[in-house]
Amino acid sequence: MKLPLVALCGRPNVGKSTLFNRLTRSRAALVHDLPGMTRDRSYGRVTCLSEEGDPEEVFELVDTGGLDFEGDDVITAGITRMASAALAEAHVVVLLVDGHDGCTTGDEEIAQRLLRLGKPVILVVNKVDGMKGGAPDGAFYSLGFDEILGISASHGSGVAELLEATRTRLPFHRTPEEAEHHELDEELRFAIIGRPNVGKSSLANRLLGYERSLVSDVAGTTRDTVDTVFTVDEQVYRLIDTAGIRRKGKTHEGAEKLSILKAKQAMARADVSLLLIDAVEGVTHQDAVIAGYAHEAGAAVILVVNKWDLVEKDGYTSLAMEDKIRQDLGFLAHAPMIFISALSGQRVTKLFTHIREVAATHALRVPTSKLNAFLKDCVDAMSPHMVEGKLPKLYFMVQVGMRPPSFVIKTNTDRGLHFSYVRYLENRLREVFGFIGTPIRLSIQKKQKGDEAPLEEAKVRRILDPGEGLKPGFRNEAFRGQKEEKAKPKVKRKIAEKPKPAAKQAPRKGKDLPRKRVRQKSLKRG
Repeated sequence: MKLPLVALCGRPNVGKSTLFNRLTRSRAALVHDLPGMTRDRSYGRVTCLSEEGDPEEVFELVDTGGLDFEGDDVITAGITRMASAALAEAHVVVLLVDGHDGCTTGDEEIAQRLLRLGKPVILVVNKVDGMKGGAPDGAFYSLGFDEILGISASHGSGVAELLEATRTRLPFHRTPEEAEHHELDEELRFAIIGRPNVGKSSLANRLLGYERSLVSDVAGTTRDTVDTVFTVDEQVYRLIDTAGIRRKGKTHEGAEKLSILKAKQAMARADVSLLLIDAVEGVTHQDAVIAGYAHEAGAAVILVVNKWDLVEKDGYTSLAMEDKIRQDLGFLAHAPMIFISALSGQRVTKLFTHIREVAATHALRVPTSKLNAFLKDCVDAMSPHMVEGKLPKLYFMVQVGMRPPSFVIKTNTDRGLHFSYVRYLENRLREVFGFIGTPIRLSIQKKQKGDEAPLEEAKVRRILDPGEGLKPGFRNEAFRGQKEEKAKPKVKRKIAEKPKPAAKQAPRKGKDLPRKRVRQKSLKRG
């Protein structure tokens, strides 16, 4: 059932995203001291608890960008347009003002526009924890609202009173049982990644069918990740629009570094990453770097060549472009490729077919019996190379994880296998079992005493909540343990010292007298 919607609005940098994270109990919204950090709408659910601590009521909350009606640039006008769309669909509006700045002309203009909407509005004065006397400016009472609440979003004081005031103004109420709910493992999550200004937000809007993300010709328009849940052909998808990732040498601002971190976290919680490549500029070094981030995060990759409508084509243009991309991104030879135009919609609908196919191989589990038969065939076709003077023996193979597929091979040595043979096994795995677009984790471990082929079970990578972050270098437990073993310092062997030659001694007279030392003559001549 549809949930009541509450919108947060106000001037830039008054604490809307901080309050959003406080109410939703998450870190979904990006928070920074830089004004105008939030540009797109962020949605989340707020659960109200009873006196016993049980979930009692649920409503939806939307965080909007800072309203600035006097701004004439493209981004400011776009932020105001997106915020106005959120206010139009909201049932209750929370107007947030800064207690330190007092009542400004911007607050007065926003208040007048909200009063004309005819919706319930709650005036909330934020940052009262640092005010002298703890009372808000008296000028706020002239804005025309019946009640003024003082809170501190960063410390949580006054938030309970705000929740109670919001619940009394909702036109209808929903319990957690009445709200539409689906498990996280039912979602098929895909992230749109790439360099700035390659068309990520345009593709997101085209896939959704409406303006969900702000689009402009200015590079770096999107700053925070934007999650959207929708359904196509009875399949629930979670689309994650990310900020563009520039080279490290050009990244200096703290806000941009946070945006890049959020983009990497989106790759870690996505099943599939759509790597957008500009068809006009071609593949760059930064494209390969971003693809490496997705590969390290364990997400499957689909190569999406955007702006295909701007390329002059003949009968061999697409083949030549594909060969060039395959050559520059050699480590993604297994990833499918599609040429689209987000602006005109050319081949955009075919993306869902590729996403479903790649996600299926990303979560594929192979029985242990088939893996052992596969390993025997590989060894019969080509024996492993000798490593440091010892010929490895491969005992058995088992799958220890999914999303991405992770395998362990037990051998008679702890020196691993030659990199060429590991690559041979990976290519054979893709050829035999059809692992398309997904990375493969292959660990070579020495068989210990009592090790046997385990049961046919494979652990699935833990599905992350949208409000939860994770570093991109996520690995499963088996590979984490292997990494820790490699990190252990090697014990240096002690070499026995050779005995020093005894000095020549001349005999002394007497039985108990020690032998007399004689100084040796130097062989050097003066």
